[in-house]
Amino acid sequence: MKKNVKKFVGLLFVAVLVFSMVGCGSEGKEQSTSNDAKKEKVKIGFSCYTLSNEYFSAVEKGVKEACDELGYEMISNDAQSDSTVQAKQIDDMIAQGISGLIYIPNDSKNCRSVLETCKNAGVFVINVDNVITEDDYDSVDGIIASDNHQLGYLSGKYVAEKSPKGGKVLIVHLQTAESCAVNVQGFWDGLKENAADGAEFVEAQVVEGGGATDISYKAVSDALSANPDISIIYCINDTSAQGAIQAVTEAGLQDHIMIVGKDAAPLGKQNIKDGKQVQSSGQRPSQMGYDGVYSIKDLLDGKEIEFNVAIEAYDCSTDNINEFDVNQWDEIEHK
Repeated sequence: MKKNVKKFVGLLFVAVLVFSMVGCGSEGKEQSTSNDAKKEKVKIGFSCYTLSNEYFSAVEKGVKEACDELGYEMISNDAQSDSTVQAKQIDDMIAQGISGLIYIPNDSKNCRSVLETCKNAGVFVINVDNVITEDDYDSVDGIIASDNHQLGYLSGKYVAEKSPKGGKVLIVHLQTAESCAVNVQGFWDGLKENAADGAEFVEAQVVEGGGATDISYKAVSDALSANPDISIIYCINDTSAQGAIQAVTEAGLQDHIMIVGKDAAPLGKQNIKDGKQVQSSGQRPSQMGYDGVYSIKDLLDGKEIEFNVAIEAYDCSTDNINEFDVNQWDEIEHK
């Protein structure tokens, strides 16, 4: 009888030991599964006020290239130039679990509430291209943009050198964009500082071109009707310049008006090559998007980044157009 009791106790001990080992194994597996869940792909949001402009598609391309290199997932939205839509899309991105946002605001002067939403959600924000106002700098983690004053300055310098006698200037603006305001100021500075007599250049009118070909076409057409002696048109991008080219051509003034763009987009480069546009100051949109993602990577890794990065502009004009590939925006310098 005692032997049977000892045998039973021994079997019971073995069973408990086995069960304990199985339990430990199961707990380890659950822990492993939990760790795997933590290794989900990093998600990066790209919020742009419009993707109808190929410039911003080039920024998106840079974001995508960096995400692919790093194994990140990109979530991209087109706000279609609507600030309310952009805010809603960013809310949706946060709900999808983004860790960082590459942000090109529709209205750079009124975006603090969107930025505070990101900050409260623990989302790193790199403001690209259309720079927010300085009052809101504390709401983003970094800024990457072209040297917007230099972009305008190069165009103004070119015009001053090619039109020494001055002329009446039409500005085709995008007035909701702080970067465009800086472009225009740079343009006037380039004119005044490089002209024999800066006073000979007079602002005839400022029109809203919306950064789009169709809006700029209508605005320039109306401006030419009111001011037929305009001799220089400065456009805040090559897409706007395309609209100006159409309006000037229809008015039969292509031999009398100098059209200047900005970005050195493939469209602008081709128009310069074809003699429809005289100059465009170049940006590097793909590089900006690419560098933005790597800035977020550094922040996620706990590193410090340079807060405000300005990418140098370059001149593309009738003087040097043959040095460029008209089909290319820019080539990305990889990390």
